[in-house]
Amino acid sequence: MMREEAQELEKILSGEFGQQNIDFNFVEVQSDEIKDYPEIAVVLEKAILPLTVINGKPRFQGGLSVTMISEAVEKLLK
Repeated sequence: MMREEAQELEKILSGEFGQQNIDFNFVEVQSDEIKDYPEIAVVLEKAILPLTVINGKPRFQGGLSVTMISEAVEKLLK
């Protein structure tokens, strides 16, 4: 279910900002995939999932807010 929500968020962000400006990855934190993100793996024990990371920095936790994430991405693209 979370993967589907993330895919919908990716579609929204790509539509809003252009696919060339968005590098979106959904990572299942209980899989080996998290090993590719060691700097994030260390903060997971203190985070409330889902954890949104933007440009390598944890930004939001506990839900996927399209509005909050869009606003954060918009500020970065200015």
